[in-house]
Amino acid sequence: MTNRSAIVTGAAAGIGRATADLLVADGWHVVGIDRSGGSISGGDLLIGDAGDASVLADAVEHCDGRVDALVCSAGIPPSGPWDSRDHWDKVLAVDLTAPYEALRACWPALVGARGSVVLVGSIVGAAEGSLRSPAYAAAKAGIEGLARSFAIIGAPDGVRVNVVAPGAIATDFDERLLPADHRTDVPLGRMGTAAEVAAVIGFLVGPATSYVTGAVWTVDGGRTILSGADATRVAPPD
Repeated sequence: MTNRSAIVTGAAAGIGRATADLLVADGWHVVGIDRSGGSISGGDLLIGDAGDASVLADAVEHCDGRVDALVCSAGIPPSGPWDSRDHWDKVLAVDLTAPYEALRACWPALVGARGSVVLVGSIVGAAEGSLRSPAYAAAKAGIEGLARSFAIIGAPDGVRVNVVAPGAIATDFDERLLPADHRTDVPLGRMGTAAEVAAVIGFLVGPATSYVTGAVWTVDGGRTILSGADATRVAPPD
């Protein structure tokens, strides 16, 4: 396929940056959105809020009105305090409402292209709770409901919507509670990389997954299948 256009939110760093780089290398025209400065080698980066309708409309215009892929990676990491209403409102706005607004704003262009959407969720919320941030857990659990709903809405028009749910990924987003290369809570024994998550995203927006929609792809090195009891007995691989 040629002349494919993608919008990637949170494209200046972490999983969003790795996804933008991967798609550009694969021949996509990538338009990134991020609140911080920077650039995308081989793509366009718009400075602004990923949940701002005017910024999203500008991104669609940069794609000439055709969006073959939308990747929502912008987000706020879990922090706290858990009982702060201001924290709750901020996290829900960025981690859940902004992806909804991106879907809403890009939907006609996605329908026109019979495009694909990937929302970046988390194992937190869907498989784990959060001691620090119930807001983050609620938002990421909501991402899965949002994706399943839009997968149904988009199916008649050939628009696919899926979720990637990362675990511990070695980016500035993830607080280092254990050494990245010695994670006793992960069967593979280490944190993942942004590039490993991006590889799954690239697969999901490509033609090989044309019959996949409404699905959640977990990228966590096996963390969610490891019981607490087993974690004390399983040593990470050398």
